Amino acid sequence: MLQLPNEPQYGPVEYKTEITATNPERLQELATQLKFRLEEGNGEAFYFIGVADNGTVLGLSKEKLEKSMANLKVVTELVGATIVDMRIEQVSEGKYVGEVLIREEKKVVPIEVKVAVLGHVNAGKSTLTGAILTGKLDNGDGLLRNLVARYLHEVVSGRTSSVTMRVLGFSKSNIPVNWSLRDPLSEADVMRNSSKIIRLIDLGGHERYLRTTLKGLMGYEVDYAMLVVASDDGLLTMGKEHLALASTLKIPMFVVVTKVDKPTARTEDVINEIRRILRLPGINKLAFEVKDERDVVSAILAMRTERVVPIFRVSNVTGEGLNTLIKFLASLPPKKKNVEGEPLGYIDEIYSVPGAGTVVLVTVTRGQLVQGDDVYIGPFEDGGFRPIKIKSIQINRVFVERAVAGNVATLAIQGVTKERLRKGMVVVRTPKRSARTFKARIFVLHHPTTIRKGYVATIHLKTIRQAARFVELERAYLRTGDISAVTLEFLYRPEYLEPGDVFVFREGRTRGVGVVQEIIDTS
Repeated sequence: MLQLPNEPQYGPVEYKTEITATNPERLQELATQLKFRLEEGNGEAFYFIGVADNGTVLGLSKEKLEKSMANLKVVTELVGATIVDMRIEQVSEGKYVGEVLIREEKKVVPIEVKVAVLGHVNAGKSTLTGAILTGKLDNGDGLLRNLVARYLHEVVSGRTSSVTMRVLGFSKSNIPVNWSLRDPLSEADVMRNSSKIIRLIDLGGHERYLRTTLKGLMGYEVDYAMLVVASDDGLLTMGKEHLALASTLKIPMFVVVTKVDKPTARTEDVINEIRRILRLPGINKLAFEVKDERDVVSAILAMRTERVVPIFRVSNVTGEGLNTLIKFLASLPPKKKNVEGEPLGYIDEIYSVPGAGTVVLVTVTRGQLVQGDDVYIGPFEDGGFRPIKIKSIQINRVFVERAVAGNVATLAIQGVTKERLRKGMVVVRTPKRSARTFKARIFVLHHPTTIRKGYVATIHLKTIRQAARFVELERAYLRTGDISAVTLEFLYRPEYLEPGDVFVFREGRTRGVGVVQEIIDTS
């Protein structure tokens, strides 16, 4: 008999052997249960009908399954949700299972999932992003890559050097919205017409742009990492480094093998190489190849174990595998965000806009920021915070009343000029204690020699990027693979940190990851 993992107590997944709703009281019980699953899934839930709580796949007759589906539709309407996708799978003679994706009706801001696009230079990241966004095929000569490039030098060189964010929207019927728009890259139009958006964060693949890649991974609260690997080149140096970083930062990941149509493609060898690298100590993950749309839900469920990495085969020229990948993206569940906590937003970009004044791009990591709120921004050079007012908020170029945890938003603010602000500052409800010196526990991923007292490296934490000195070490010397308690001191200015924050440090070929444990000195 087929077996799924046990039904989780928490999370967006619900198993039902059958849905029988014979009276209003039972309907309300089911509605309450669905509401809980939607809240756990940040607006989305998966229902499996014909499956016992222990994961045993029992199946139902076609008639009973259709009745259960009809009852579930009534329940979704009670909580203001919609069935956006359903699939019926035969599991044995005369027995069927239903897989249903339910999404809350759009209020103001669609459900959002952020996906970092990683991979070695020339792996096809930007071309894949262009194919997904436009629904068009590439000409094999950079047509789609040039479409999504931000700068002229990226068009000329064919290399992404900046963080490029694009949004893919899905309607209530789970159909890509971008494809029917006059401009498929118009964030505002996608936002207005979508019930769910996937924010694709395309990051540079060349080694010289590693700091840009770290900014994308650390600064935007990404939900998933999509590692792109070319089938004619394989998993090259920076692709391996990106894979290791995503694994170390515990970001759920999936792999897309591109260019499978090329005569020089060695797809099977490349996938076997990826399988081998995923099994290495320190990564310890299992590959799951997604062959068609029937495997999509299984892949998403497997990812929830945090050990499984789905793999896709795609050609941006012939279209092979693209529909399966897009179906997978549409079904990716958003991470649960802390929207009730005290608001916290990290600044990534600062602008001066005629008619609006000072505008900051902020990633909201906790709570919510509301138009008209009096809040604080900092820390400044003296470690202090200054009061500001939020005049207006935009998400994907659409004005909204609030930005909640997980949103990337632009805030027009009053009370401070652009010249006084910098990346890495935070927006908070009340003034905070900033850190010049802090204790952390670090893991040295790679260092060519030894780390000792006085060593200086660049710290990447959220949108913070600043050099810090190792002022105290648990032991005199640290080498590759060592874990140690250390004390770090920022060289130039204090920053806002919280115990539990994860950071990456780098210098030359040195790479390491750490966790903030204690703030021990402020300015």
